[in-house]
Amino acid sequence: MSDFVSLTIQPNSTEEEFKEIIVALISEYPFNYFNTENDIVIAHAKGSDISESDKVEIEDILSDFSTNLTWEYQEKENWNELWEKNFFNPLQIENVHIRATFHPEVTEGIVITIEPRMSFGTGHHSTTHLMILEMLKNIDKINNATVLDMGAGTGILGIVAEKLGAKKVTGIEIDDWVVDNANDNVAINHCGVTEMLIGTAETLDNYTNEYFDVILANIHREVILNDLDAYLRVLKPNGLILISGLQIVDLQLVNDVCLEKSLEKIAENTRTEWGVLGYLKK
Repeated sequence: MSDFVSLTIQPNSTEEEFKEIIVALISEYPFNYFNTENDIVIAHAKGSDISESDKVEIEDILSDFSTNLTWEYQEKENWNELWEKNFFNPLQIENVHIRATFHPEVTEGIVITIEPRMSFGTGHHSTTHLMILEMLKNIDKINNATVLDMGAGTGILGIVAEKLGAKKVTGIEIDDWVVDNANDNVAINHCGVTEMLIGTAETLDNYTNEYFDVILANIHREVILNDLDAYLRVLKPNGLILISGLQIVDLQLVNDVCLEKSLEKIAENTRTEWGVLGYLKK
């Protein structure tokens, strides 16, 4: 089986709502990146994560919204070329410049260089974009902080945290090949206090209570709801937690759970069909 699979979907309508519905319908499947530019939706996943039965289900689910779906398979060695040609343009989020290794160098502001290998997180997806914006708003809490990045992907948020002055950054990812990519990006960006580890929320058992000043969780609604108690155990009092990977329709549910856990809401923002929430631990 190929390393990666891409599903290209041509909506039956050019209305933006159609793309949002399509993303919502297939977000329960293990896709880890969505591109919704140019009136199409492209979803990406590890090849081993999408079974033949999944493909049949997905095509059936989308039958009312698209009659033009194309599945493509890519090997790891082809992925950078695919990104360069189709998906990864240089990006600026306020004073943060995000580029790939094959883009021209930038000398002003905070420069983040990402080598894309199908790991989630180049800043182009709205959830990553929103997380970086909230991090910039909370530089005072990130500076000199111990930071946890759950579901680190390419490592971009952890790298941004170090560039904003964090004294120690720990990223945790479930896939070893993603961790390898993230650690390579850490090295490319000359980060000295950031490390990426393979693991899950259970990895946090290795940390004492109230260990981290800041937690970044850009994952998925179900993972966040399942693991939130583990995150909060290792978050210091008055510590900051930023949560994304959430569709707009998820925000109320996640917010209700967070308020039940006595978190103080300090931020909510949306971009396209995605949202971010921010809280302080009382």
